Amino acid sequence: MKTTLRIIDEAMASGKKSCLAFSGGSDSVLLLDIIYRHTAYRPVVLFADSQMEYPETESFCREICGHYGAELHVARATRTPEEQWQKQGWPMMGKIAARTWMQRHKGKNPLGFKLDVSSCCRNMKIAPARNLARSLGCDLQFTGVRGSSDDMLRGLRAIKDGATHYVKTDNLTICNPLTGWTDTMGRRYRDTYKLPSHPAKSRGAMTIGCVCCGGGSQFTASAYRLLRQTW
Repeated sequence: MKTTLRIIDEAMASGKKSCLAFSGGSDSVLLLDIIYRHTAYRPVVLFADSQMEYPETESFCREICGHYGAELHVARATRTPEEQWQKQGWPMMGKIAARTWMQRHKGKNPLGFKLDVSSCCRNMKIAPARNLARSLGCDLQFTGVRGSSDDMLRGLRAIKDGATHYVKTDNLTICNPLTGWTDTMGRRYRDTYKLPSHPAKSRGAMTIGCVCCGGGSQFTASAYRLLRQTW
């Protein structure tokens, strides 16, 4: 906790206007609570509606933000998921696995379709939220990413970039105060403060976000096999 608060303080010391990327997932709720409970900072709260969310997600996010007295701003992509997938590729297998598959079949793809998790995530969630952040005058964004505790790719980024880094493409500083948190640490904090969880969690959802992806719809950890229970 001391490290998390130090990361937040150091990021805010620059005098930047901050926002919080809020998905309604467990880590988002945890980070929002930490900032509002243990600091005096009140970042703008942004929810990126990918158009692939659980039907309760936006109302759940509004309920949580209302509890803390935070106004929720919603960002939405200008294209539909189907337009994104047909244009750049389908969000299957996970980011690294999809990249490897496409590299292996580059120029000789016999199946006639592309896989691209990264572009889907970027265009349907990340870019709309960051564009909205800039339009609101924010130049610092907090996220609930936990680095290697989330997945391999985010772990590599945490090693390369650290908890706080500047993204030139978006002209935005990204801060991940939960870098290094484990599942156990998060569960203990949520239990201590009795934080609410997304309704889909009680139905068996592993992650909260795009229901058709859940981390890339990997064959060994696929969100699809849970959809009958979760939605």
